[in-house]
Amino acid sequence: MEETNSEGQLTSDDVTDEEFIVRWVGPSGEEEGPLYVLWQLIESYRIDIFDISIHRITEDFLGFIDRARSLRMELASSFALMASRLVYYKSRALLPDPGFEEPENESRLPPELIEQLLEYRRFQLAAEAFREMEDLTAFMLTRPPVTEAAPAPAEEQILDVVDLVEAYLKLMRRIEKANEPEAFMEIVGEEMAVEDRMARIRELLAGADGFDFFDLFENLAVSRMLIVVTVLAILELARLRELVVVQNETFSEIRIFRRSAVVS
Repeated sequence: MEETNSEGQLTSDDVTDEEFIVRWVGPSGEEEGPLYVLWQLIESYRIDIFDISIHRITEDFLGFIDRARSLRMELASSFALMASRLVYYKSRALLPDPGFEEPENESRLPPELIEQLLEYRRFQLAAEAFREMEDLTAFMLTRPPVTEAAPAPAEEQILDVVDLVEAYLKLMRRIEKANEPEAFMEIVGEEMAVEDRMARIRELLAGADGFDFFDLFENLAVSRMLIVVTVLAILELARLRELVVVQNETFSEIRIFRRSAVVS
């Protein structure tokens, strides 16, 4: 059964055995599309994305659409398009391939859909982190505006901000797993300067060509404020062309190098 609350948000019922609620805010707010619904389904299954059955997620997605008939038309069209894709994938998995043994992963999600979902989730997490940073910037001291540095040549390495934000989120999850709720408590009235963290980064780079991102938090009482200020300090030093941030491959550790050590 569908219902609309007093704030004009649309609420759907469960579409799997797990509790699953999707809401859309009013016309002036953000709207969630089919990738959001698919990701919520994936999380409700509590199994690896590569092990999810195309049959199950298709049926659950179609069930969701059936229960959300009151969706606005402009949003419904994108859901219909995704439903068509899923039905196509499911039909392809059901069709036998004469003369060939059926692949073991034929009933799983196709690689192109998995890639699209993972990319969606990646930028969703990055947006979440940036929103949190914006909420905390009121407590920070930042350096005065400086003259814009000359753009780096095309062949030089460019900082991947999304990768840096992923490292930030990884550190936050590490604190949560360590059961350190006090680490998230901020001292009221305490102001932390980006310049202080920039000085610490320069100190580390003076003693070595590079270091691991997480080395910046050794022997410190880690808080959200400290992490956000540190990320902003790295971004500022990268903009000033004093350092580069390197990640050799996806999901590998992020390292920070003195620019002169890696760029000729």
